[in-house]
Amino acid sequence: MIEPKHGSPVVEKTAHLLEAVADARTGISLGALVDQLGVPRSTVYRILNSLTAHGLVARVNGGASYELGPKFVQLARRISPGADRVTLIEAARPILAAAADRIYESFRLAAPEGNEMMTIFAASSPGDYALFIKVGGRSRKHVGAAGKLALAYSDYNEIEVYCAGGLEARTPYTITDPETLKEALAEIRRSGSAEDNQESNLGLRAFAAPIFDSASRLVATVSVPFIGEATPERARSIKREVLDAAAMVMRAINGAHPMSK
Repeated sequence: MIEPKHGSPVVEKTAHLLEAVADARTGISLGALVDQLGVPRSTVYRILNSLTAHGLVARVNGGASYELGPKFVQLARRISPGADRVTLIEAARPILAAAADRIYESFRLAAPEGNEMMTIFAASSPGDYALFIKVGGRSRKHVGAAGKLALAYSDYNEIEVYCAGGLEARTPYTITDPETLKEALAEIRRSGSAEDNQESNLGLRAFAAPIFDSASRLVATVSVPFIGEATPERARSIKREVLDAAAMVMRAINGAHPMSK
């Protein structure tokens, strides 16, 4: 566990502990946190007690494992006053979970954060080969399907400023030429969906669809990342589920597509 030169050791340990708790899909025990963080058991215990008292972590069903607590819901509401992400996540949760169970692929809900897309919710699939998607993960907007969607529905000046900041390559397939990217964004806006064909990671593909709020602003995207090639029928099935899920979430939050106005 690396600590910054002028940081607070207690705050650093707490931050790493919260990240470990957030990464654990079904909760994490005190012993596992001690092993993972390399911090004395008494220190981890005291931090957990303080965080529990403040509602930042909670015991899973009152047991010995810990998960993020209800206070995070309250804090999340302050991240973006114009778009209530807690409401968005709660609306998306059953829809994406059902879709993940249906097609045995994991679903990602991502929201724009400056020049990046941040995963704000993931519905894991029961399939043996479905990907694990880390909540809180970030990627640049020109890299992958979700980010290109966010750029496609940005205004001209925002796209120009983004391109001027440089388009670094993640793989040989990442779009790094501004004019090529602008052409791709125009096509995405025409089609209403986006695809990642090994642009973010080699061997990884994805389909994504947008979610707009009641003011027709893009507030999130739904996507399904999957490994390797898919048959045309399978690819059509995944894309259809992504589009349907995004449309259902948008109806649940009373969203409106800009083309419908």
